Amino acid sequence: MKKSKYCLLLLLAISLTGCFSNQQLNKSTRLIGDWTLKGGVCIPGVTKHKPKLTINADMKVSGFTGCNQFKGRLIAADGSFTLPVVSRRICLPELVTQEENMLNVLRSATSIEVINNTLVIDSGNKFLVFEKTNAR
Repeated sequence: MKKSKYCLLLLLAISLTGCFSNQQLNKSTRLIGDWTLKGGVCIPGVTKHKPKLTINADMKVSGFTGCNQFKGRLIAADGSFTLPVVSRRICLPELVTQEENMLNVLRSATSIEVINNTLVIDSGNKFLVFEKTNAR
């Protein structure tokens, strides 16, 4: 009797693990693509090039803050980013503020969610809203 309960629990655990990993895979797949900043952190509109974010299939991330380029990695399981590489061009003060706000949200992200063609990155007190610009 104990053995059959143990086998049943083990079978249930294995099947649930498969479901959770499929959900994670599906979420990761929806994140892949090019995203253009739509709202959230105040964007003063000083530059003609909008901030953007690209997420590749291997969860490598690259983007543009309005002044500088950045590269890093997305950890989809917990919705966090590592951004070890950021270029350092001289920017207008408005763009420096925009860039700091954007990178702070990315670095301290607590959740990342895709709703329709909108990517929402939340850091608790600030958020970024991106619109999908292509389908990969």
